[in-house]
Amino acid sequence: MKLFTKYNRVSIIASILALLLGSLGYYFTVRYVLIHQLDNALRIEEDEIHTFVRLHGRLPEPANYRDQQVRFDLASTPVKRRFIHTTLTNRHHDDDEPYRELIFPVSVGTQYYTASVAMSAEETEDLLVLITCITAAMILLLLGTLFLANRLLLRRIWQPFYRTLDNIRHFNLSSRQPLPSPQQAAVEEFRDLDEATRQMTQKVLRDYDTLKAFTGNASHEMQTPLAIINSKLDLIIQDPDLEERHLRTIQAIYDAVGRLRQLHQSLLLLTRIENNQFDYTQPVDMAPLIQDKLVQLDLLIRDRRLTVSTHLDPVPLSMNNYLADILLNNILVNAIRHNQDGGSLDIRLQTGLLQVSNTGPVLPFDPATIFDRFTKSPHSPGSGLGGAIVRQICDNYHFALSYSYQAGRHQIDIRFP
Repeated sequence: MKLFTKYNRVSIIASILALLLGSLGYYFTVRYVLIHQLDNALRIEEDEIHTFVRLHGRLPEPANYRDQQVRFDLASTPVKRRFIHTTLTNRHHDDDEPYRELIFPVSVGTQYYTASVAMSAEETEDLLVLITCITAAMILLLLGTLFLANRLLLRRIWQPFYRTLDNIRHFNLSSRQPLPSPQQAAVEEFRDLDEATRQMTQKVLRDYDTLKAFTGNASHEMQTPLAIINSKLDLIIQDPDLEERHLRTIQAIYDAVGRLRQLHQSLLLLTRIENNQFDYTQPVDMAPLIQDKLVQLDLLIRDRRLTVSTHLDPVPLSMNNYLADILLNNILVNAIRHNQDGGSLDIRLQTGLLQVSNTGPVLPFDPATIFDRFTKSPHSPGSGLGGAIVRQICDNYHFALSYSYQAGRHQIDIRFP
């Protein structure tokens, strides 16, 4: 949920609750005031009855007017004075109506009477209904106004934030384009956010340039001593006076230099992929690329006496051709290297999926770390970076990479978006 939507929802809900509570309070306050006015009118009638009895020594005549009724009943003892709500029949309308009634004692000489003065509360109820309808209409009008204000005004206020967010989303290290010039926002926090984002991207660009320069320099400087060591070994091995024990030592140095060169190339490639230095993409058909790779690896396949089965559908992908070759090379070489003699290798390529499975023993390490750096079998001649390179390439292109082992077969799935 967007912040704007969440704020709009919370604001409207809070307004509804506040207006409902206020309306209830307003309703009961107005009701109390109207009933209090009726009670005052009943008290006036009570005073007039007491005055009439005091002056004339008798009760006034009972009355049954349109909105008021007065009656007297004999009583043995004085009743308790009280106000009540009741329903009486109005003889003018011949129907029942709500009344507010005052019951109080009246004495004429030694005789006690119960006096009852009732006034119609129908107009009060009608007034309350009218007030309730007006209040409900005002609430709906206020909520509608509040909603439109949030939709129009707040959206305009938040425009600088969305503009900064869009700039961040389209920021690309490879293009080395800084963020567009800021537009002065009326809100100070948005100006601070835009400035902080600008400073952060400038620092990222500087760090990227530094890392890129370091990678290039390290690659160049390491290749030179490796080439010198290799050439010196070539000269030494041509010496006719070398003994066999010397040749074994030189061969061990050759092997170590070869592993060092392979490690250097793998680390350099991994760093370049992480730094998005292979930003050029083109349509790549994976099917012929897999077939070409199998031809290149034919000697390894025949050496292990592997049975290869393929099901390749045309699957064009938009990616860097060199990285596509590296991806397939690492997956297939590992499937061959970690296979068993006389085993099988199955490759399935279809829309949205590349699946490579091979026979082989259980991994000697945790399968969850198969794509981590320097994770490899103790007897593997590789550098342990092939899985990490595969995962980094998949991450760069948002491919879903997974590994499983079932029924004596290793299986790697790559799902394309």
